[in-house]
Amino acid sequence: MMFTPWRSALVYAAWVTLISWLTGTVVLTAASLAFGDNLGPTGPEPLAWCRDQAVFLVTCTTLLALARRLLSPLPRWRTVLIDGALYVLALGIANAVPYRSVSPGEILDAAALYSFFGLFTLQLPTAWCLSAWRSGKLDAVLKKRHTLDDEERATPTR
Repeated sequence: MMFTPWRSALVYAAWVTLISWLTGTVVLTAASLAFGDNLGPTGPEPLAWCRDQAVFLVTCTTLLALARRLLSPLPRWRTVLIDGALYVLALGIANAVPYRSVSPGEILDAAALYSFFGLFTLQLPTAWCLSAWRSGKLDAVLKKRHTLDDEERATPTR
């Protein structure tokens, strides 16, 4: 059986999460400054926005790393589908839970709303592209099975 080592899974998750988040933040900030909106880091509550984004970064990195570590290595298209769904779920969790919205329906509503913003700010397309690119760089390792050496074979077990 094959698996992905922790280091490789964490590097993959960090790349996908941080670069896509940075892309979304830059686009959101540029749109916010250009149109005078109160969205994102230039809005009326920048500390609340920073808290929500920190929750997202930790949640998404954790979910993606666990998925890559616990699932056996998959083809790129399946990795993008699974990790894309986890990324949208992390958007919903990170943006609904800080406001005490923890029912499954509210998390799904938040995931749908923030996935729309993720598409608008190019965060989701960047995550999908990075997932496709970085999944080819994941390490795959065979689990070592315990084999009996000559001494263990020679001694009878009772």
